[in-house]
Amino acid sequence: MQNCTKDFEKVNIDPNSPTEVPAHLFLGNIIRVNQNAIYSTFVGGDMGLCWAQHWSKVQYNDEEKYLPRRGVIDGIWDALYADVISDAKSMYSIASAEGNTNLQGISLVLQANSFQILTDIYGPVPFTEVGQVGNLKPKFDSQEDVYNGIIDFLTQADQLLALNQGQVPATSDLLYGGNIAKWRKLANSLKLKALMRISNKVNVSSQVQALVTAGNLMSSNEDSAQLVYLAAQPDANPIYETIIFGNRAEYKNSSVFIDKLTLLNDPRRPIISQTNNAGQYVGNPPGVENISNYNGFSSPGTFYLSPTLPGVILSHAQVKFLLAEAANRGLISGGQTMAYNYYIEGIEASLKFNGVSQSNIDNYLAQPNINFTTQADGRVKIGEQNWIALYGQGVEAWTEWRRTGVPALLPAANAALPSIPKRYFYPTYLVNINKDNYLAATATLTGGDQLTSPIWWMN
Repeated sequence: MQNCTKDFEKVNIDPNSPTEVPAHLFLGNIIRVNQNAIYSTFVGGDMGLCWAQHWSKVQYNDEEKYLPRRGVIDGIWDALYADVISDAKSMYSIASAEGNTNLQGISLVLQANSFQILTDIYGPVPFTEVGQVGNLKPKFDSQEDVYNGIIDFLTQADQLLALNQGQVPATSDLLYGGNIAKWRKLANSLKLKALMRISNKVNVSSQVQALVTAGNLMSSNEDSAQLVYLAAQPDANPIYETIIFGNRAEYKNSSVFIDKLTLLNDPRRPIISQTNNAGQYVGNPPGVENISNYNGFSSPGTFYLSPTLPGVILSHAQVKFLLAEAANRGLISGGQTMAYNYYIEGIEASLKFNGVSQSNIDNYLAQPNINFTTQADGRVKIGEQNWIALYGQGVEAWTEWRRTGVPALLPAANAALPSIPKRYFYPTYLVNINKDNYLAATATLTGGDQLTSPIWWMN
């Protein structure tokens, strides 16, 4: 009998347990987890759309009255650090070994986006020590340092993507199907958003002007970064999965939002909202329970309850409104003329996303109440239109409202706090597993670890 005595390492390889993973296989899950985390109705709805007063709940509205569930808040931190940033760092390392600068650049874009979400909703967060081997207690970096890092990531990402080396399979790239030119536009547009977010604390004029001059920002709705969900759970849009599949009919549009759309004669109203049982558009007042009258208030429109509604990371419309604001404030050249042009382009982009016909777009833009002729009026109208366009993007809508203060919103009725929340609590377990760094971070927040404590760029 003859026995085999060599090459065991070749024979004994389990094809179902690979020891090496191509970098691109991380990509799809990173994108999906990030969007599901912030589009969850219990996050982007309860602590986003309700706090931006796009939505109001007729029942189960503790979160709307600023009594959030700590476990939900814990889950956002976990998802973005453990499943998005960690995997994106792994993708970067493997892509570097593969010589794939495209995936390296994409990794930095996705990390920058997640770090910005984290620091915008919590305040100081771990950044420089994240992912260090053996460091189980990373320090919390100041928001200013985190933002400097985010902006640096996006600058590096653009440089890496410009080299255009390495394949990005369309099956893995759930945003752009491997189109690197669009990833570069996203990197630069996210950089614009980051700069404008800190523009009340830092002079960002030259950096924003450089982005405009380079001309590599989003220029059409086709450039918007959005994950298109599938038609059936568990891969459908989380809003659909909760409200339609989960039969949670308590989610309604708010009276503040509906009244604004009505005042503006906005053609998005029948798309954003359904009528109530009397055939009228009636929003629920923020914070008011109406348990016995579920059908008396307008639910979100069927377009926004579709299982395939895209999960937006950044839209062309928002980019235009940011540019309009920058021009209106004199941060970039062009003055009020360019501010108005960008503003109109932003409105048109939002209307087109909502499926409004060109004739209705033209009629809306021709209304005198859309126009502005002064910087002060421009500030308000740009902010209001950005607020409307961010409908559906709960966390971002609330964050942009916190930055601009437009429109002027009052706290919800029967609220547990005297003001709309300015941040989330830190996860409950940090005081046990990273106490010293947690305490150092909360000491930098005026008021400590409270929902009412302003974060750095709000001061």
